[in-house]
This record gives sequence, structure tokens and C-alpha cells, in this order.
Amino acid sequence: MTREPGKTYSCSEIGMKRFVPSALAVLALLGLAACARPLATGALSAGVTAARAEDWDAAVRHWTEAVRRDPRSAAAHNNLAVASEKRGDWDAARREYEEALRLDPGDPVIKENFEAFKARLGAGRGKAP
Repeated sequence: MTREPGKTYSCSEIGMKRFVPSALAVLALLGLAACARPLATGALSAGVTAARAEDWDAAVRHWTEAVRRDPRSAAAHNNLAVASEKRGDWDAARREYEEALRLDPGDPVIKENFEAFKARLGAGRGKAP
């Protein structure tokens, strides 16, 4: 900012000139951080598409990729558990349900899925854990 001799400037005029570049830098960083999320989200969506077609092998591939990209995604772990269960991989399903619950212990869908999984195992529809 070029100051004119004899002119009075308010703090907001001076501060605003300094604030704008800082705000733009923060927005740019947030934009870059947001780029990582859609990668995992794309894999999650592709897994859902595969699951709707009952292509559980493809669903496992997509959701495994989603977990790789975002290991803290409870949704990705839950979905991978469901697909693993559909393929008969009971050990992998249990591990993924447990991880999903560890990441988001209050999620009612994950809790319901895991309880239903344990009930199916108990009813003899899968091998004992």
C-alpha cells in the first residue's frame, strides 16, 4: 500500500490490504486439502455402483482403494466389511467392522451391520470367528 503524505488511514484500510493475501493463501491450502477427499469419495462411489450390480469382487477392490486413500474413513471400512462378508471372507469382514466401529463408535448403521453380521455367524450362516 502506498501512503499519501498527509492522508489519514484507518486500521481497517491498512489491515485489509494485509489480510487479503493471507486469506487467499489459506483458501488455496484448503482447496488443496479438499482435493484428497474426492479421491476416496470416488472410490467409495465406484464401490457402491459395483455393489448395486452385486459385483462384490469389484466392490472390494474399490473400497480397499478408498481405505488406502483415507484409512480414517469409517464408511469405507464398513462398506469393505459388507463386501467381504458377501464374498464369504468372514475374518476380513470382522476386522473391517471392528475398525469402522473404532473410527466411529456412535454410527448406528455400522453398529447395526456388525450386530447383524454376528447374528448371521451365530446362526451358522458363516464359519465361527
